[in-house]
Amino acid sequence: MRHWLAAIALLPAVALPSQSGRAQQPVTPAPTVQVTIDPPRVVVGQQATLHVIVLAPNYMTSPPELPGFQLRNAVTRQLQSVNTNEQRDGAFYAGVRFEYAIYPQEPGSYAVSDQKVHVKYAAEPPATREVDIVLPRVSFEAFIPDAAAELRPFLSATRLNAEQTIKRSSDQLKPGDAVTRTVTIAAEGTPAMLLPPQPFADVDGLKLYPAQPALADKTEGRTDVMSSTRVDSATYMLERPGDYSLPAIDIGWWNTGDGKVQQVHLDAVPLKVIADPAGGTVPIDGSDVSRTWSGLVDLIADHWPSVLVATLIAVALGWFAPGMARRAADYHRRRREAYRQSEAFAFDRLRRAVRHRDASTAYFALLDWLPRLEATSSRTTISAFRSVACDPALDGQIGAIEHELFARQHDSHRWSPRQLLRHVTVARRRLRLRTHRRKSARLPQTLNPVGASKAPAHGGRRPAR
Repeated sequence: MRHWLAAIALLPAVALPSQSGRAQQPVTPAPTVQVTIDPPRVVVGQQATLHVIVLAPNYMTSPPELPGFQLRNAVTRQLQSVNTNEQRDGAFYAGVRFEYAIYPQEPGSYAVSDQKVHVKYAAEPPATREVDIVLPRVSFEAFIPDAAAELRPFLSATRLNAEQTIKRSSDQLKPGDAVTRTVTIAAEGTPAMLLPPQPFADVDGLKLYPAQPALADKTEGRTDVMSSTRVDSATYMLERPGDYSLPAIDIGWWNTGDGKVQQVHLDAVPLKVIADPAGGTVPIDGSDVSRTWSGLVDLIADHWPSVLVATLIAVALGWFAPGMARRAADYHRRRREAYRQSEAFAFDRLRRAVRHRDASTAYFALLDWLPRLEATSSRTTISAFRSVACDPALDGQIGAIEHELFARQHDSHRWSPRQLLRHVTVARRRLRLRTHRRKSARLPQTLNPVGASKAPAHGGRRPAR
């Protein structure tokens, strides 16, 4: 009896492993996204770097589609992107690591949230699958150091300098002459749009004409270090004689390297305007406006045919030029879009990818080019291309690159970019020629039109008797 009770007590213990084995179903690999941002606390105007790593099982059939990560009161620009791969639980993942630089313009908290990444990958090659992945929320904080709280406006950089140039229309300034003041700010570690504009003071006796600022950013390719420049300029028209002075300019900024406030000083510009020794007219103050207008009217009266023709030409250009410009722009845009969708553009991208000796990029470019090659009919897979190409050397190169990308263990037989590009080019030329001959052999539909003719068979002639 005790033996039966022991056997019954052991039944659950024996059954449990089989039930747990049935519960543990194989997990299907799925794409993943990792998002981080550093540093978590940054000075206003300085860079916080957003890192996004997108991984998919097997390989991606097209680059992942990411949002622009534009934040309010911040400047965002994309940095480098690098291909990556890794293995997880025995599964091979391929992906891309993206980096974005975010420059906050005001103190406060900034968050990247409610963003999605669209991924298209080979779930079971050659079958593909598409999925949208919601990015996890990440945030950072921007602040102004207490020592720089009095700066208005606040400006931070790792390096900054400024200079001014003065351009005079003549050495001896007289009423009617012009003086142009240009201020150039060069900084490192902050974008140009965060550099403060330079206000030019109004001076009594001078007419101020400010110009549009010029902004420029430059990034070092290897280090991603940003340098920027801002150029502000204004022209002063001299209205009457006298001694004048363009005020000095002081620019305060926070040096992130030294951790202290620094000043850039531009000296004041003295101007001495003398009376015109020739006693000429000065149209700016309006002392002889009537005489000037009289000369202009006489000039038009003496050359009215030329003035009329010039006026008609100007009116015609103003009427037709916008439409012609729009049509030309639309034409070039259609041509550009058509080329980007063409087989030649896809093959050129494949050629560049192979020459970079990156197996993953070259394979994806080959997959993108095949659908545009008409010789592979409706089956635009690599297997169909290899079948119609009938090139053993090409089969060996494609097999080597697939083995390098998807095999768990690599052998000594590696693919050769030069050999792969040469055999693909030969196959492309042969298949395109075959497609052209097949199209040329087709008879036009209008050669033997279908339908009864309304004209009489005898051409209107009466039959002979």
